[in-house]
Amino acid sequence: MKKILYVVLVLGLLTLIPLTGCGKDNTADIKAAADGFMSAMQAGDIEAAKEYCDPALFEEGGALSSYSQLENIDTQFAAALGVDANTLSDKAKTELQEFVDKLLQSMVKSYEIGNVTEPEEGVGKAELSAVFGFDPEKAKDVDINSEMEQMMNDYMASNMAALTELYASGGQQAITNKVVDDLLGDILDKYVDAVLATGEMTQDTVLTIENKDGKWLVTDEDVTQ
Repeated sequence: MKKILYVVLVLGLLTLIPLTGCGKDNTADIKAAADGFMSAMQAGDIEAAKEYCDPALFEEGGALSSYSQLENIDTQFAAALGVDANTLSDKAKTELQEFVDKLLQSMVKSYEIGNVTEPEEGVGKAELSAVFGFDPEKAKDVDINSEMEQMMNDYMASNMAALTELYASGGQQAITNKVVDDLLGDILDKYVDAVLATGEMTQDTVLTIENKDGKWLVTDEDVTQ
């Protein structure tokens, strides 16, 4: 009888053994989400990055809300000039978009994903180190006003006669459009050069990646260095 009970006990334990640690290992999916997100950011493709993260990250108040503001840069630029965005030429709009693309594509130069874990069910963590093409904090203080003022003065001095004639026929709006078309590209290039001159920066980050309805999405980022 004891032998029978022993066999039954052993068989019972054997059936339980596979249950210990039988939860699915999701680290590969978590890493794939982190890699997809960072790869899109490295390419400067914000729309692609949004496929790998919670939309709230790019909304107002989100960790990446500043990127969404770049989507309407033509409207913001026109507002700064005090003009209607619809009056900007196609050339100006193209140069503004190229400016945004240059900054975004210069942001993440390289990245490496380190430790990936799932500390609690449905919530993953991915440690990564990224090299930025410029220092975002120093870039906030970039000031090219003096260079821009000099460019404007030189331009006005060289084109005063033509601008005076243009004003007579088309008014202030015509002059604004002309100046923007002629100088915008050079001004934006100077700004990009000044931003890149802030130097590269390495940053360590932990991405929180959660399972949302069966899809792993980046929901938060925590800068650790």
